Amino acid sequence: MNLATLSLFTFIPLWGRELNLTNEEIALAATLYAVVAFTTSIITGRLSDILATRKFFVVGGSLTGAITLIGLLIPDKFFFILFRAAGGLGFGMLIPSLVALVSDKQNKIGSFSSFGSFGWALGVLVSGILGLFWLPSIFIFGVLALTGASVLAITLEDEYSSSRQLVQDQLVRIFWERKSAYLSLGIRHSFANAIWTFWALFLADLGANTFWIAIIQFTNAFTQFIIMQKYTDRLKSESMITLGLLLSAVAFFSFTIPPDFWGIIPMQIILGISWAFLYVGTLRYSMEKTEYDKSTSAGILASTQAISGIFGSVIALVVISVGGSYIDLMYIATIATIFTLIGFVVNRSQGN
Repeated sequence: MNLATLSLFTFIPLWGRELNLTNEEIALAATLYAVVAFTTSIITGRLSDILATRKFFVVGGSLTGAITLIGLLIPDKFFFILFRAAGGLGFGMLIPSLVALVSDKQNKIGSFSSFGSFGWALGVLVSGILGLFWLPSIFIFGVLALTGASVLAITLEDEYSSSRQLVQDQLVRIFWERKSAYLSLGIRHSFANAIWTFWALFLADLGANTFWIAIIQFTNAFTQFIIMQKYTDRLKSESMITLGLLLSAVAFFSFTIPPDFWGIIPMQIILGISWAFLYVGTLRYSMEKTEYDKSTSAGILASTQAISGIFGSVIALVVISVGGSYIDLMYIATIATIFTLIGFVVNRSQGN
């Protein structure tokens, strides 16, 4: 699955630029995508705790592949925005259902997450090379990867049967018990998404082609893979969240320093470490508090990421619309993440 996800997310803004979309239109498309993904993930995450989890993954992967293919066939501004929004339907189903399948089988969440990052790394590297020759080939590659994931998922088995209806907790209660972790990740990720909205365009303006954009993203994702494999199943979840927030602030600020794209590459190592700790820490923190509502917890986390995409896109749209720059977004993200870190530490010290 992740062979496709980071590649599509990274290079879609370049496809928008090819179609002569303005920065404001690209931000609007990202906002609509995030709204749809948020709604879908919160609903399907809950349903996956009651119905067959595997089916949601198969449907989500197939739907995302089909929508991506349709978007390629209609290279038009309006349909680009429409296809970008509709992509949230499928993506919103994927993560909650897959995480639930893994947790049902008592597998280590950190190790599982690391294979997602490995998929990101390999997928974006292949896509960057393909993009040197023909940009739409990146999206065709994504469609093939999603199709393969959906076919493979058919062979998986759901651990629970009708006993999944033991799910009892309310969504609000589940969220409230884990609010400090969800909100910390959500705020940090909102401002990160403000940066990612124009990330490929920022790197392109620094002189990077699709291959070097891919190398930059590969460095981030492969670092996540290493950290998740070796450390995230050993450390305490709260410690990982704290470290993740601290290193995120360092990474965001570091992006403002290099004068060209070469200097961004080592900064991606810091970013990869920060996300590995923050994501797995939050995921483990939410899973440790539940027995039957694992997909719901994962769905809330996925929804938190999705709604962060909404806020992030709006932040980017506002900053760019008032004459701000990509660098301004990075300064704002740094400040917001520092305050989030302080809030999380204070909240946990008070036992909330």
